Amino acid sequence: PPELGNLASLEDLYLDENQLMGTIPSELGRLASLRHLYLNVNQLTGTIPPELGNLASLGQLHLVENELTGAIPPELGNLASLYELSIYSNELTGTIPPELGNL
Repeated sequence: PPELGNLASLEDLYLDENQLMGTIPSELGRLASLRHLYLNVNQLTGTIPPELGNLASLGQLHLVENELTGAIPPELGNLASLYELSIYSNELTGTIPPELGNL
């Protein structure tokens, strides 16, 4: 739910294998302390929110085996602390944004 964006001190969010449905809330982009975001093996749809590019502390982003569509947002290139990005087994389209080369 969008209310997750109010958890300002949250550092780790692990919601793997929960049959979650719907879109990834853009409000997660407000979690300034978030270091690990795991949403693997759910039924999430829609696009990867560009707001996730605001997560300066994020080191790991895992969105494996969902039903995400659209392009990889270039804003993910802003994630200076990111060292692990797993987004395979989705329905993403387009090319890998050159901004990811800044990581």
